[in-house]
Amino acid sequence: MLRRIVPLVVAASLLAGAVAPAPVGAMSTQSEIALGQAEDQQIVASSVIETDPLLNAYVQGITGNLWNQVERKDVPYSVKILKDSQINSFATMGGFVYVNEGLIDFVQSDDELASVLGHETGHIERRHVLTSYSKAEILNILFGIASIFSPIIYQFGGLAEAGLMAKISREDEIQADRYGLQLMSRAGYDPESMVTMMAHLAVLQNEHNDAVSKYLEDHPDPSSRIAHLMGYPELDPSDVTLAQQLVQASGDEEHARYEFSRLRLEQLLKKDPNNPEALLELGQSELALGLPNKSEQTLAEAAQLGTPATRAAANARIAALRQMEIQHVTLTKPDLPKLQSSVTSAAASHALGATEIAQRAAQGKDQLKAVTSRLETLQYEVPDLSRIDVKRGSKVEAIVKNLNSITRSLNSALQDAGGGSGPIGGVGSLEKNKESGLLKDSADIYQEMLAPFAMRPVPTESVALFPSYPAMMNGLSLSDGEMLRSVDAARASLTMLDQTFGDLDEFLKALDHATLSFSGDISESEYMVLQPMMRRVVEEFNAAATAASQGAQLFNLARSRVLSNRITLLGLGTSPQIYSTLRYSLQRRFGMDGVDYRTMLREGLTPGDVAAATIIAADIKSTPQSVIAEAKSSGRTVIDVANDHKMHAWPLEIFLGLVYLDYTDDPTKELRKADGTLAVDLNKLGL
Repeated sequence: MLRRIVPLVVAASLLAGAVAPAPVGAMSTQSEIALGQAEDQQIVASSVIETDPLLNAYVQGITGNLWNQVERKDVPYSVKILKDSQINSFATMGGFVYVNEGLIDFVQSDDELASVLGHETGHIERRHVLTSYSKAEILNILFGIASIFSPIIYQFGGLAEAGLMAKISREDEIQADRYGLQLMSRAGYDPESMVTMMAHLAVLQNEHNDAVSKYLEDHPDPSSRIAHLMGYPELDPSDVTLAQQLVQASGDEEHARYEFSRLRLEQLLKKDPNNPEALLELGQSELALGLPNKSEQTLAEAAQLGTPATRAAANARIAALRQMEIQHVTLTKPDLPKLQSSVTSAAASHALGATEIAQRAAQGKDQLKAVTSRLETLQYEVPDLSRIDVKRGSKVEAIVKNLNSITRSLNSALQDAGGGSGPIGGVGSLEKNKESGLLKDSADIYQEMLAPFAMRPVPTESVALFPSYPAMMNGLSLSDGEMLRSVDAARASLTMLDQTFGDLDEFLKALDHATLSFSGDISESEYMVLQPMMRRVVEEFNAAATAASQGAQLFNLARSRVLSNRITLLGLGTSPQIYSTLRYSLQRRFGMDGVDYRTMLREGLTPGDVAAATIIAADIKSTPQSVIAEAKSSGRTVIDVANDHKMHAWPLEIFLGLVYLDYTDDPTKELRKADGTLAVDLNKLGL
């Protein structure tokens, strides 16, 4: 009979004194690559790989820049995005790098993602995984990495082989940080972003956030890593001249990291207040951040200083600002009392709907706990296949493939339904003193929309935003409906999982009683009994995963609508000169600059609409104009077009978030703890 697997906690304790390293040189590069390919096949078989073209192009673009700088040219580097909401990444032998969607959603910039991918590349470059391979040989015997072991326990047993190896090789993490820092610097990324990335992780760690728990299992404490990083020359402020600081700030501006650029330039000008080049660059950053008057004042200072070329550049920018202002389209001032009443009513409707959404999510959390509990009891029904030589074309191989399929569907359903990034864990609540999640984000937008009505006089910048309010309220209303439907879809998928566990239990018990012949396969008669049971379980889990993915799509459409409104509230549509900075940001990131200012106004679009249309166009290989025309002809929103084209909504939300962060990524605000202190002394970084 197929022996049941030994509890992994016991096995792990037996390994503590049994592992001894072997010489690195014992393995050739060809063998290393072959082993990496074998592990890659296992990871792909048991994971859901993100296929969105734009998201993959984004990640591959960053890794391509990094890998152009590597020393090892003997491995074929590759990167895959795993559908997993946990903030984590890892590397295996032979140049294989994996990054979770949750981490991509978490980073604040391209540079922070480059710091993570550079770190994982450091493990491969320094042959850390290869060094640990001899330690893993005992684990391979136990867990059957080269063949197959229990997929469900691998995912949910809490002690997978990869996690054990990560803990064994923890001493290599600091060295990987060092190499990753050098690598990202050579590739043109901001080395200080590795520190801000660690600081963001430290904040989540202090909040005991579950999303970062796996990362903290696989990597050392972020605070200790920051301490090491701050000792390296790339981050030593005494080694950075004012000229180098100016280059860094100009690089931020060139990459549309406007808030970072402003922070660095202001820090530089404290030391050198009459630096004309810094004033010139600061004027441009202030324009991007919605301060055209301040921008003109700063440029006027630059025009009085420096070389003739600097003065000419400053005067040219001032003239451009004034010319754009002449071309500014004067908008009709709306009926303020009527508009205020509409926003107040919409905010009240949101609060009312939030109660029902939160109640259903709470019921979903109870379902999720029940499903997880049943899953924990089922894991011991899974037979141990680790010692079986699975022959190609055998009936056992077919069973193994179906077990992997079940695992993928189960993982996908649980990821999409629950957790912090799924509807059940992500919608949050408006309950007093417990405000959280997407419901709170929407409520905050309503409050921000209402704030100008209480001012006397109403600020000019706010008046310029008022024409966007109807579209914004429509987007938030659609978001509320999508949140409710997403929670219902997630709960339906959990019900389907719960019902399927009975059939899975029946199949696993039948499989456990199957016998192996001397050839290592089961008999035809036994397989004929198992096959219909197995097929039914696979189909049922696939159906549950599909239902959960539909819920996740709705939830991420809702998140995208909220972010679109956030972009609009930045005031990027209040003047053509500020709007031009958005077009630059879109062009730099997506190769398209949306539509011109007059077209945006004429079509009744918001800057958030334009950003979304550009991202969607880049993903589906179209143009922003075509996406907008499709939305107009159907009487729907731009974000609806993404769903119509079956674009994954998570990448849409990720890229809208990155555009928003171009204007708002201020580490002195984001990394401040409740007690007012910072997770890291950013003054040391010139911030």
